[in-house]
Amino acid sequence: MLNIPSFLLGGGQMGELIRTTDWSVSVLSTPDTWPESLKAAVSISLNSGFPIAIYWGSDFTLLYNDAWSTIPGDKHPWALGKPGAVVWPEIWDGLDAQFKSVLTKGESIRQPDALLLMHRYGYTEECYFDYSLSPIMATDGTIGGVFNAVIETTYKVINERRNQHLQRLQNQLNQSHSLMEAVADVENILNNCQEDIPFYLLFSTENKNTQPQLVASGGIAENDGLSVSWPHHYSNGSGNAEHIPDLNKYLPHAVQSIWGEPCREALIAPISRDEAKITGYLVMGLSPRKKLDSDYRHFLTSVAIYVGTILNNGFAYEQSGALQREQILNEELATTNEELSATNDELHLSQIHLAALNSELEERVFSRTKDLAESEARFRSLIEQSPVPTMVTRGPNMRLEVVNPPMLLLIDKDNSIIGKNLFDAMPELAGQAIIERLEQTYQNGKEWTGYEQAVLLNRNGEQGTGYFNILYKPLLENGEVTGVIQSAVDVTEQVVARQRIEESENNLRNMVMSAHYALMILHGRDWLIEIANQQLVNLWGKTIDEVTGRTLLEVLPELEGQPFPKLLKQVYETGKGYGQEEEVFYLQIGGKSVQKYVSFYYDPIFDNQGNVTGIIVAAEDITDKVQTRQLLEKSYVEQQNLNEELMSTNEELASANEELLSTNEELAATRDSLKEIVSRLAESEARLRYMLADAPIAISLLTGRDLIIEAANNKVLEAWGKTSEVIGMPLSEALPELQGQDFLNILDNVYTTGEPYYGNEVKALLEHKGVIEEVYTNFVYHPLKDDGGKTTSIVLVANIVTEQVLTRKKVEQTEEMLRFSVEAAKVGTWHMNIETNEFTASARCKELLGFYANDAINYHTIIEQIPDEYRHYVETSVNRAISRGDSYHVEHPVIGYHDQKLRWVRAAGKLNQNTQGKSAYFSGVLMDITEQKQDEVRKNDFIGMVSHELKTPLTSLSAYVQMLHARATKADDAFTANALDKVNVQVKKMGTLINGFLNVSRLEAGKIHLDKAPFRLDELVKEIVDENRLTVHSHQIFLLPCEEVTINADRDKIGSVISNLLSNAVKYSPKGKTIEVNCLVIDNNIRVGVKDEGMGIRPEDTEKLFERYYRVDSKHTQTISGFGIGLYLCAEIIQRHDGQIWVDSQVGIGSTFYFSLPLA
Repeated sequence: MLNIPSFLLGGGQMGELIRTTDWSVSVLSTPDTWPESLKAAVSISLNSGFPIAIYWGSDFTLLYNDAWSTIPGDKHPWALGKPGAVVWPEIWDGLDAQFKSVLTKGESIRQPDALLLMHRYGYTEECYFDYSLSPIMATDGTIGGVFNAVIETTYKVINERRNQHLQRLQNQLNQSHSLMEAVADVENILNNCQEDIPFYLLFSTENKNTQPQLVASGGIAENDGLSVSWPHHYSNGSGNAEHIPDLNKYLPHAVQSIWGEPCREALIAPISRDEAKITGYLVMGLSPRKKLDSDYRHFLTSVAIYVGTILNNGFAYEQSGALQREQILNEELATTNEELSATNDELHLSQIHLAALNSELEERVFSRTKDLAESEARFRSLIEQSPVPTMVTRGPNMRLEVVNPPMLLLIDKDNSIIGKNLFDAMPELAGQAIIERLEQTYQNGKEWTGYEQAVLLNRNGEQGTGYFNILYKPLLENGEVTGVIQSAVDVTEQVVARQRIEESENNLRNMVMSAHYALMILHGRDWLIEIANQQLVNLWGKTIDEVTGRTLLEVLPELEGQPFPKLLKQVYETGKGYGQEEEVFYLQIGGKSVQKYVSFYYDPIFDNQGNVTGIIVAAEDITDKVQTRQLLEKSYVEQQNLNEELMSTNEELASANEELLSTNEELAATRDSLKEIVSRLAESEARLRYMLADAPIAISLLTGRDLIIEAANNKVLEAWGKTSEVIGMPLSEALPELQGQDFLNILDNVYTTGEPYYGNEVKALLEHKGVIEEVYTNFVYHPLKDDGGKTTSIVLVANIVTEQVLTRKKVEQTEEMLRFSVEAAKVGTWHMNIETNEFTASARCKELLGFYANDAINYHTIIEQIPDEYRHYVETSVNRAISRGDSYHVEHPVIGYHDQKLRWVRAAGKLNQNTQGKSAYFSGVLMDITEQKQDEVRKNDFIGMVSHELKTPLTSLSAYVQMLHARATKADDAFTANALDKVNVQVKKMGTLINGFLNVSRLEAGKIHLDKAPFRLDELVKEIVDENRLTVHSHQIFLLPCEEVTINADRDKIGSVISNLLSNAVKYSPKGKTIEVNCLVIDNNIRVGVKDEGMGIRPEDTEKLFERYYRVDSKHTQTISGFGIGLYLCAEIIQRHDGQIWVDSQVGIGSTFYFSLPLA
């Protein structure tokens, strides 16, 4: 069997790779020789879902887990075991000082969103990471390596930058008052996009029949751009965007980028559609630090569309001014022709009126359109910049319209999923419960909030279940639901931590009765209701007495025909739990049929053999939640059509100007359109507050440098321990306990610098009901700025993680104390799977058995190292511990496998029963007691020698006493005879004492051998009782009837046990009391008991009563002689017969000593 060190177990692909790597040729050497601090760090890394790397030693040898393996790109798995400078030569100059500072000074370093120009996919790439470097401390305080936890934030940083460029273009959509001004505005924005657009060439024309002309450029010599015949040039920019993979074929000179390398590629994108007034195309150079993926292409094509819209809007505004001047001229000409007929005058006045009305309408439409565009832009920007993972789906197919960076990071996707249907982008969601909730929200327009929802996701190349707090809000357009806004907060760590704590709960009944949701336990195939809590019977409209002890269908016969009985049967037969987030439930309450909605879960209960014996039913009445989901507004227009709609609106306005004089009916239609636009604007402006009101995380808006609390949702008020009365107050007054903490200074710095601040598991001291409490949060302070870039407000978003942090710290402290205890005690540990017999042992355990640390061992190889005379005893003890659950405490010698050295060891272990489907295992510790045993051997040799030397003169003394007694009797000397009788009694006591010491010495030295043979135990008991009746006159000894029974044992040794127990009963009970002896056959054993009416034994003394030389210390025993070896000899004799010995006692009432032996 392959011996895998326990710290390398698990870990997925990287765990397997580390286990199969030949480390003997590396600087680290074989894993069994690794320092304990490195082993602990590797174990934590392999079993963590967070990206973690370990850089060990002065050359920073690299080890990492599955989650981190995607970071080095094509360098994986080559990077494993290589020095950091070899793996990262392109960035090590900037990192070397940081790593050495951690290794030599013990400093911890954190770098959020750090730029690293890495070469991992064949080119130098612009990458951003949020990483931390921490020292790995050994128990002696030395630092062996660096612990590197990291999250790649490349997607977030680059997308935030690109979104800022698009936001500036969007803000400029309706600001230009002429075509020339629009071109200048576009140049000003594009000149600040050099990280993503190193150079650009803008070609446009006002006449579709002429070729576009170069009107703007940046980052490139103008002559170089004019000398090229670009694609799209002769088609006026119509068609799709085209990728230029090799610029050297077009440009006479290389175009340098801000990254220090020339541009090698470009993208040519049309700036408008054929029906637009201004057409053309935009040539944009690609960054040499990023490949052209779907996100990059989408960004560049969006830039081109925004540029075209700005040019067309500027041109339209300019044309609108010319039309107004023409109308004024017509009015002046009309006044000079007063001699025209009355009919002409009336017509002229009508035209003047229509022109004025048209001007006013145009101005109002322009203003409302601009407001609408800005509102839509703010809404989209809010979602994209929100730190809360959020996305917007449209239509019945749930097409992804907006997915912000936190949501993309959460689901491990990129921008390429935008525009796809939800199931095409994330097929693993099909059939999951949250999709049913999503479809219901879309169909009925009701808001839904789900806490700790289990969702199966494909992330980091693996499929796994996460837990999330989810909010679904419908988007309304003219009263109809057209989509859903979805937000989610990852609470997997909190849920898992809570589940681990719940697993340790021992009292299932208390858990059921104290639960805040409906719980019950069904027993057997008839589903007998063993226990049900108050919440469940409230749901049913019954009492606990009405349901307890009755079958489920007897209590609720209306369940027949509903899905619940079938599902319960399925769980009972398959042993697999079943749950459903929402199900219709029909009840008979008060003679009426009542419909309710429940969320329920059926969890099987297993016995020790893995058979299902019952079912735990957990349910929640969610009727109110289902019936009270609130409506949320939603926009109908899709993301990629937004810009087209804006251009279409401008085109409709131009068309309206041309056709205004034609008919009054068209004017009325335009007014109706204006009303609709105004209505949409009002809806859009209300969208933000409505969406965030009941968000599942804490959100607040702080305005001005005084940090006035302008808005705070329920979650943040709960975290602060305050009510809505604090709204309108400065934060420092609302929360005075923040004085002296860092938060007010951090907020002031965010307001001053305009840079966001992120906090992870930060402790805050907040007052709750007059008591200062510790609250841990993950938070972000995000500044909101005006058009001038000045900070006006700060958005506070926080997730309360107090329970998670405290739980993790407690677990870490417990694990560390356990590890220190095992290391300090120098004990070996072992673990055996009862079902598979897989055996794992620590290096210390192997050393005690004479194996090398890398030897593969199993249970049978260990048993073979035990000498023959102890092997059966150890195997029997192990089997009892496994089959009966007895405690396993044995001492025995072992012969070292390699060194053949004799050692004495003490083993202690326990059977851990299987729980929740996990295999049972037998585990424990092994301690070296060789030196202790050697001391005992020397002591026993001394006792044996002394006892033997005492016995020789005592024998002579006894002979002289007997001789003198005979003389005194013959001489009729009564006084001397009586005195010699007393001397003889004391000599016999001394002889008994010396024999006891000799027996202890022989037993310890293994020189007492059992002479087993079949005999009648009932006859031996009667014989011993009769002998004691002849010599004991102070007590009455009763022998209860005992059936005939034969055992295979050493008759003399068993007789000495019975005699010893009878002697103790006489010794430790008052004169005149009775002693009762009985024997009884139980199963395949015979049990013998000796009961007295003595002083009794305290519980704390019964545990040590059979230990060598132990005596009960009390005022009653001070006058009773003895050395505490009698019961020890009894226990050793019985145990060597594979029997058991014990005592039942009550202080002041008496004691009963039992021993049991197997039948022959």
